[in-house]
Amino acid sequence: MKTVLTFVIAIICVLQDFAQTSDPLDTAQFSSQEEALIGTLLSLMEDKNENTLCRNIIGKVVDENNSPLDFVNVVLLKADSTYIAGTVTDENGGFLFEKPQGNPKFIRLSSIAYSTKTMDIPATGNLGVIQLNPESVMLGEVVVKSNRPVTAIKGDALVTNVAGSQLEHAGTANDVLTQVPMVLGRDGNFEVFGKGSPAIYINGREVQDLAQLSQLNSADIKNVEVITNPGAKYDASVKSVIRIRTKRPHGDGFSGTFRAQGVMQKYFRTVDQANFKFRTGGLELFGNFGYIGGKFQSSNRVDMLTQSTTVWNQLLTQDGSMRTNEFFGKAGFSYMFNDSHSIGAYYSNGFTKQRSEHTGISRVLADGQPYDNLSMYGRSNNNTLPKHHANLYYNGEIGKFGIDFNMDYMWRKNRNPMFNNETSDTQNNSLINSLGVSRSRMLAEKLVLSYPFGKGGIEFGEEYTSSRFSSEYNTDATLIGNADSRVDENNIAGFVEIGQTFGQFNLGVGLRYEHVRFEYLENGQKKEDQSKIYNNLFPSLSLSTMIRNVQLSMSYTHKTQRPSYADLDGTVDYINRFTLEGGNPFLKPEKMHSVELMGAWRQFFGQITYTYKKDPIMNTTYPYADDAEVKLITMANFPKIQNLQAFVGAQFKVGVWQPKINVGIMKQWLTIDYADGRKSLNNPIGLMQFQNAIHLPYDIWLNVDMQWMSGGNDDNMKQSSSSYLNAKLYKAFFNNQFSVTLEANDIFNKSNRDATLLNKDVTIHKFNTTNNRTFMLTLQYTFNSSRDRYRGQGAGTNEMNRF
Repeated sequence: MKTVLTFVIAIICVLQDFAQTSDPLDTAQFSSQEEALIGTLLSLMEDKNENTLCRNIIGKVVDENNSPLDFVNVVLLKADSTYIAGTVTDENGGFLFEKPQGNPKFIRLSSIAYSTKTMDIPATGNLGVIQLNPESVMLGEVVVKSNRPVTAIKGDALVTNVAGSQLEHAGTANDVLTQVPMVLGRDGNFEVFGKGSPAIYINGREVQDLAQLSQLNSADIKNVEVITNPGAKYDASVKSVIRIRTKRPHGDGFSGTFRAQGVMQKYFRTVDQANFKFRTGGLELFGNFGYIGGKFQSSNRVDMLTQSTTVWNQLLTQDGSMRTNEFFGKAGFSYMFNDSHSIGAYYSNGFTKQRSEHTGISRVLADGQPYDNLSMYGRSNNNTLPKHHANLYYNGEIGKFGIDFNMDYMWRKNRNPMFNNETSDTQNNSLINSLGVSRSRMLAEKLVLSYPFGKGGIEFGEEYTSSRFSSEYNTDATLIGNADSRVDENNIAGFVEIGQTFGQFNLGVGLRYEHVRFEYLENGQKKEDQSKIYNNLFPSLSLSTMIRNVQLSMSYTHKTQRPSYADLDGTVDYINRFTLEGGNPFLKPEKMHSVELMGAWRQFFGQITYTYKKDPIMNTTYPYADDAEVKLITMANFPKIQNLQAFVGAQFKVGVWQPKINVGIMKQWLTIDYADGRKSLNNPIGLMQFQNAIHLPYDIWLNVDMQWMSGGNDDNMKQSSSSYLNAKLYKAFFNNQFSVTLEANDIFNKSNRDATLLNKDVTIHKFNTTNNRTFMLTLQYTFNSSRDRYRGQGAGTNEMNRF
């Protein structure tokens, strides 16, 4: 009997595979008697503990509004509730177990903010559409409903859901990111708490121009992922990643967005843009145009203490302004042959013209006694023209192989004439003219291949970047003279990442190899002692699991941080007769080791990271040439620095009020040479955020956000505390086609952070007195809104950031 049953089941399996290819057995093609027979045979096999079960187990999970739920944990259980296998739902809410072994009897589904659900597995294996209900938490007499967006863990990423939440009404991607946990800043100037500036992706394509964030409507965003310890797939100098995913595309025809923003911050400025798109079938043509213009104010006070044979103390008060005019344009196309093949390209260009002026008064003390009074006037013109950038990509699948190829080219020229006039009460006057011209060029390509492997997959690929940065500096200052330098760098990298599931654990292992050839030239001559070749391996490891309703993830990465080209530039700039500033072509890359632990439970999440840096790059000062009275501010490698950071957050919903609370702390261990001894810079920096979204009548959204950051040490700086209070009103009309946003940022003008730069010979106290109180009115009109189909990820973006 056993042999006969096995034979019959084998025949059913063959017929199922033949009939479905990739789909599960469709019981509609059988009569009720045949379906009952199949179920009986399967039950008999389970009773005899056979492992020849051939059915796939599939289903789709939705929320109370029938919207797909991704990242839901799905677990197969035996009759005695023993764990067999687990997975998570995809972006469409679907899950699939291919012919699982072990005779699963039950399936259990769980997700943060939703009630856990356990179900019997039907004989067919098809569970259909499964709805999860929101879970409420009772606090005294107040019911707090856990509502999306909820920050959950997906592998090594913190995921904030935007679709179906109040963040849909935020305005643009810029406004969404200000509300994402661990992300600080605004208007494209973002950083991840304790990790610096991130690489930002939209639908897998790396953002080359941060103005794209203001072009993306918040209503089109599905979720945002923040990766604070990125693996081998990313450049070894990338310390954090933000990935934005938008909703599925829809509709053909002509569409566009017009956006006008007026900003008042002592002076007026405007940001205007127009984005157009035409789609028919698989073809999409697009063009983006924009203008930024207006005037910016800057005011500061600097106290500079210089230790040499004489103790010089310079007390400088400076006021300045900058007028900018920037135009940019971008045009391109993409073509989707089908869901498996897509090509595209774009070209962008533009120019920036900036004119700056500043006036200042400097009082100079020598050994505490009055020495001189200086009146200063300076102006400069910073012109970047042109700004060529082009991208070409192919994205597709051949069989089970996924292919992603990108090529980027960038070329820029910057011209910066400067004029400085110093009038002295007791010394000779100083009149300095200088002209700096820099050129940057980059060619990069990247190929990523993916393939299903075991109970997971493998990604591997290569990346090549060739870049050049040249700088010419001419001045009539006899103290420093002219300079001509060039940096050539070629980086060849290969990487592999493997992800596998072992029971309740998901394991990821990655390895990246980079070969870097760095050449430094002065006046056309290669400097052998400053030119280097690096060969490095960068491993990464991640492990994630779920214990009951607690998501856990642990990761390790080895990274590097190469100095920017400005830091490597040996050109010396004139600041004043006592102080010069320049780069250091002898800089070595930083090496970093990071270990991170993340956890999430219901509407709470937390993260803790330890980082060890070898050869960190920080500001320092040296005597200039043989003149001990004149100091050069430059960059240098320090021996080491250790950092520990922690971040916890929670979010709730109480009626029309949706509050979020975040708390973070950063602490470093660093000791430097200072004055005649050693100084420890170990004071921690704390962060508190209280963000509130309130749904007012007439579908108006009010946001009130508060932040406080304590004083403490960051590298060899001592920073003061700062805070802000922002308020925003948002109202959409005509089915979200037209929106009006009114904002007041830093209402009490407390966001400036004063900083003290601590070096062996020079201590610089900088007090930022710029008025940061800002009022903004934004009008946006969108017609036939649709998601960008362009799938290019870009290559060499981190290299472009170094320029």
